Amino acid sequence: MKLQMLYEATSEFKTLMKNKIPLTAEERSEVMSADAVWHHGPGGTESCAVWKSKKANGKVVYGCNTHRCFQTAPTLKGAIRKYHDVVKGTA
Repeated sequence: MKLQMLYEATSEFKTLMKNKIPLTAEERSEVMSADAVWHHGPGGTESCAVWKSKKANGKVVYGCNTHRCFQTAPTLKGAIRKYHDVVKGTA
């Protein structure tokens, strides 16, 4: 049963990554101001930790991930919350 759940999660993640669409300027600004960012390299360059994708049914979903987990939410605020509550701690 766990293997089936893992397979379904992997398939969903791959599909969402394939169907990514860019955040609007407003969405990106909201994510950055909420400090939902990844800090890269010694210079501390910041990049947006939340992304947007379209499901097969046409609905937009927001997500965030590390190499260990991914989370999705139907709203931008929900994805920001999941970044802070779950994903950030797995980095």
